[in-house]
Amino acid sequence: MQLDGTGRYSLGVMKALSELKPAWKLSVIVNPDAAPHVEDLFVKSVDICAIRFRPGNNRKIVPLIESSGADCYLNFSMACPCPVIPAVITAHDLMAISFFGYFGSSLLINIFERLLFKNRIRKSVKAAAAISVPSKDTLDDLRNSFPYSENKAFITGEGQNLFDGNETQSSERKDYLLYVGNARANKNVTRLIVAYSRLKAINPLFPEMKMVVRRDRAFKYFMRELEDCSGRDSITVLSGITDDRLKQLYRECAGLVIPSLKEGFGLPALEAMAAGSPVIASAGTALEELVGEAGILVNPESVVDIMHGMALLTSRPELRKRLSAKALERAQNYTWNKTAGIIAERIEAITS
Repeated sequence: MQLDGTGRYSLGVMKALSELKPAWKLSVIVNPDAAPHVEDLFVKSVDICAIRFRPGNNRKIVPLIESSGADCYLNFSMACPCPVIPAVITAHDLMAISFFGYFGSSLLINIFERLLFKNRIRKSVKAAAAISVPSKDTLDDLRNSFPYSENKAFITGEGQNLFDGNETQSSERKDYLLYVGNARANKNVTRLIVAYSRLKAINPLFPEMKMVVRRDRAFKYFMRELEDCSGRDSITVLSGITDDRLKQLYRECAGLVIPSLKEGFGLPALEAMAAGSPVIASAGTALEELVGEAGILVNPESVVDIMHGMALLTSRPELRKRLSAKALERAQNYTWNKTAGIIAERIEAITS
């Protein structure tokens, strides 16, 4: 079972907590399919067949939590069970209720799902003792949607699992651009492939692009759009690749392009930065907060601006070298130990 962004976050925080707080007795409630991912952690595993967001599953989990004797419940989601013990929940982003099109192109489905999720999240936010968020952008969204969360929320940042902090700038970078993520509406992949196709039409020698795209509900629609794209022959789509292959792509690419309209944090950007890869990212989003001066910031709503960012990066080797050094330096500010330490402090405060 491959890990999505939430899975990587969960493992990173749990591993760091077990190392930072060896005296704590940590237990994790996990679906049996995901159990192999926690086998190497110093935590007790409690298996339960409950799928996130499926009706009725929270009622299965609450008795398990309340009978465990735990002092605190840490949930890596925000639409979650509400036990009587203090709970720290995680708001990775608010796109399920604030970004229209998140649930696909159907108007009715988007209206229904947004109302459903907002109700679930409202209950969790009201019941939570504290709410962790990865960025200021997500914190602002949370406050706007749920003003009563003001005194509960705190920013943790995130870390990454792929690189150990001792990476060096690669002298063997290849001449291709990279995209990593899913193809949901907030990722803005339609504008990305249009921008790329126009550059390729202007200059047939423009570098190729590799896209690592998760096979979720948006994947088949993305592939349909891609097949109608004039630059299709120069775009390679990868899915379900290993971490070793992903690391290789980050180390080899000329740069990562992530022009999202909205992000909660932007883990692929951090992973790329940790590999010394320059990043083209969206201004005015959590990505700008993360990337800062270590990348090229573009207006994600402008195809022309995305084109300009890609053309600038691929035509300026000295710029790539400078951004690569800045990316490596900036990535060191984001670690799971730092994130887990902030969470641990809040847990101690609400359980003391």
